[in-house]
Amino acid sequence: MKRFFKMFFLFFALYSVSAGEIKQMEFVNQSIKDILFTLARATGVSIITDDTITGTASYHFTDTDLDTSLHHFLAIHNMYFWKKDGIYYVSKVLVTYTKGTGLISLFASDVEPRILVEKIAKKIQSTILFDPLPREKLTIQAEKLPVYEVLEMIMHRFDNYKVENLSDYYYIKKQPVQQTAAAGRTNADIKKDGTSYTVEADSVRLSDVLSQLFKLSGNEYSLMKRGDAFLKNIHFKKKSFNTILRLLLEQADGDFTIRNGIYYIFDISRNEILKKMNTVDYIKLRTVPVELLPALFPSRLASSSIFKIDKENNAIILSGSSEETAPIKNFIAKLEAEYKIKHVVKLKLSYLTADELVKDLPPRLQKLQILRTGDPYTLILDATKEQIENFTSFLNMIDKQGKGRAVALKYIRAKDLLKYLPPSLNKNDIIASNDPNLLFFKGTDEKFKLFLKDLEYIDTPIPQIRYELLVVQYQESRNKDYNLSAEATVMKQGAQTTILGALGNLLNVNLDIVSAFGYQFALDLNAKLSDSDARILADTTLNGLTGENISFQNTNTYRYRDMEIDPDTGKATSTGVTREITSGLIITINGWVSGDDMITMNVKSTVSKRGADVSQSSGNPPPTSEKVINTHVRTPSGKPVVIGGLLQQEKDVTVQKTPVLSSIPLVGPLFTSRVSTLENTELVIYIVPHLEYPDREKENSDTIFKNYYNTFLSGSALWH
Repeated sequence: MKRFFKMFFLFFALYSVSAGEIKQMEFVNQSIKDILFTLARATGVSIITDDTITGTASYHFTDTDLDTSLHHFLAIHNMYFWKKDGIYYVSKVLVTYTKGTGLISLFASDVEPRILVEKIAKKIQSTILFDPLPREKLTIQAEKLPVYEVLEMIMHRFDNYKVENLSDYYYIKKQPVQQTAAAGRTNADIKKDGTSYTVEADSVRLSDVLSQLFKLSGNEYSLMKRGDAFLKNIHFKKKSFNTILRLLLEQADGDFTIRNGIYYIFDISRNEILKKMNTVDYIKLRTVPVELLPALFPSRLASSSIFKIDKENNAIILSGSSEETAPIKNFIAKLEAEYKIKHVVKLKLSYLTADELVKDLPPRLQKLQILRTGDPYTLILDATKEQIENFTSFLNMIDKQGKGRAVALKYIRAKDLLKYLPPSLNKNDIIASNDPNLLFFKGTDEKFKLFLKDLEYIDTPIPQIRYELLVVQYQESRNKDYNLSAEATVMKQGAQTTILGALGNLLNVNLDIVSAFGYQFALDLNAKLSDSDARILADTTLNGLTGENISFQNTNTYRYRDMEIDPDTGKATSTGVTREITSGLIITINGWVSGDDMITMNVKSTVSKRGADVSQSSGNPPPTSEKVINTHVRTPSGKPVVIGGLLQQEKDVTVQKTPVLSSIPLVGPLFTSRVSTLENTELVIYIVPHLEYPDREKENSDTIFKNYYNTFLSGSALWH
């Protein structure tokens, strides 16, 4: 369960920040590696740690960039970072090396000598041999020194190690300890007085003093520490055995436990020892809300990991040494003293949001400390009593509900208006209703006037386009000539019967062919329809709003059962699977209106045809053929567009047989004739787009006939 809450807290912190920046978030007693992983995920960068990064930390991040946050966080825990190829590297050891000068800089805190030597060897790309090194941790600050001197600094604390600078490498050699009188006492002077012990020594090995102490006390012990250490200037007087033992082990980063009367001695980190020196203070605040402290702390205190907030009891818990906690205690004391003349109040807004209110504040109130909460209609004000009264008075004057006005939309819907608001509005000014064409406006009078002015441009009808569509299939014709010659005679009044005979096949066509293409084309098309050289496949009128897809489909759908042929018997059997084949004409038009009544159209036409049914013999569905035209055209309203080029070639075979005689074997073919006809067809699409006007009078057949007659009269006069 503890692990679950830990991971939940990390993921909550991760998704509360935006990629590429650090937002306010807080970690309490979390693994340092987990904290760095969370920062990496939140900012979208790679952060790599080495084996020196261990332990846990508590930290409160403020709004800042990644580099600044890392610098403050790592500095507190004696860690460093550097960037290479866009990747952040974090370690307790920072090594820089200038190859030209041969100088090296080394910064490390609480790190074993072995790790320091390995880091240096890797940085200078040279060999460093070393005997087993002590496990005692060191802190070193060396800047721009030769490599040999830095290695000597590392091993200076250990008397029995020597650094040798050889031709191609360095060697850290362990030497036997030479005990001389000048070196001082190498054995501890341990005395026992009842149950008290006194230990004095200038320089002694931990293993030696432990051997003497346990031998004198008669206790048994098991030394489980991985390395030995030198203890210097040991002077402890009249302490109990356990107290003397713990004081000696603290200097060698060790501790002990007792089981079955045996003392087990083992390694612990220096940080664990230092924690024993920390004190815990519980400070309950009287006037300041404790949740405000992280925002009010100076930057050097806000980044501290030694405090924890108890919101329920309005208290703060400090954990650390007296030197660490003193600045925070002093700051809290000063803050509490100042807040005796200030007040912190929570204000609830009714109609305005906190952001909207702050934008409208007068200059005298803009300097007040206003803290936003998670609720957009709630804010916290930190001010004197007089300032709070002035702020509240201004709030009561401005935070009022606007006078609601019902606005009926004519053409657009309320949800479309809310989706694309004009600059004069924001979402708080408009409330939608159940009626899709009715909304309520609750802003100021000035905004309402601007809103009505914007509606004059927005709430207008979307242009509607009427497409007159005619599809004609021509036989035995590859190229159509729309300027065919025709006999021109002067038409006189009373000659309507002549026109009726000349255009009889076109009177039932919706498209006004004479007006769109001229009477010569109308006469030619009428003649082809009479001679069956042409037939009309589609004659319709389609209506749609600008920008919408309009489709016309005249197809046949055939269904077939999948057949499979038995390879042994040759018999076709059904597989139980049904397939569909659709063939015919499909036309899709998408048009929109541009300036000067120009209409732009995307036209896609597909003509498909089913082949002969061979499913019974081959087991496969019939083949299909398909021809597609996709074009982009622009034309004024009322001007036709002609799309051709959909050519097909069909072969028709006719068999004629003489009854009875054609069935006689051998002789029958003499009484059978086979006629093969090759027919070429072309599909031509005529589209006449019109801008649709509401007051346009719908034409009936009489009106169309009169238009034909008047066109003929004007045309014949020109030919006369």
